[in-house]
Amino acid sequence: MDILKTTSLSIGYNNSAIVSDINVSLGEGDIVALIGPNGAGKSTLFKTFSAHIKPIAGRIELSGKDLLTYSPKELAKQLGIVLTERPDDMFLKVFDVVASGRYPYTGMFGALDEKDGQAIQSSLELVGISRLKDRFFNTLSDGEKQKVMIAKAIAQNTPVVMLDEPTAFLDYPSKIELFSLLERLAKEQKKAVLFSSHDLELLLRFTDCLWMIAKDMPFVSGKSSDLLKNGAVQQYFRLNDRDNQRLSEALAQ
Repeated sequence: MDILKTTSLSIGYNNSAIVSDINVSLGEGDIVALIGPNGAGKSTLFKTFSAHIKPIAGRIELSGKDLLTYSPKELAKQLGIVLTERPDDMFLKVFDVVASGRYPYTGMFGALDEKDGQAIQSSLELVGISRLKDRFFNTLSDGEKQKVMIAKAIAQNTPVVMLDEPTAFLDYPSKIELFSLLERLAKEQKKAVLFSSHDLELLLRFTDCLWMIAKDMPFVSGKSSDLLKNGAVQQYFRLNDRDNQRLSEALAQ
């Protein structure tokens, strides 16, 4: 079942398209990696999916409904997103940041009930940061801050989870841990997971499907193994023979 679907979608700014004719779908239990060179439009696509910016053309359907017809609170119950921006309030604690993911479900005064508390605690435990819950957010390392933002998206309990470069500030063991977590969210909790990454070797091991985006190139989607074997990955990233061999070995693991 498709949760998110695009039809002839064009994205960009000021009526100038960066990428056009995007026709993809994201279903329950899918885990998809969005890849492409820097400046190709990955962040723009995430901001379009989250209604931060409007499409230049085309349509986005979320749970069978036009994305642009959702109110902010309705959308927040459908889509949890981790962008590169971070809270800058020096008095926010980790618990407060993760708890903000529950705002679509709280009443007028934002009071947290027992169910909210359970969702927050479960998210902290799932990401492995329970010990940090009373720390001030601005005292954390970049990697720890990233984990907090992921816990916030999980606490939001949406059918779709999107993450823009979630491994950017993580060391290698933490990257493996994160990819495993995203895989569990998709396979065990049946969430539709979309994330962008430059870690080609790892994403080939942990994802079945790639969406590829590049300037002046068509938007391409397909199975990771097929796109590697037919040379599409190499074309989009201009890989040399050594890189290609390394990726083939990663896919075989």
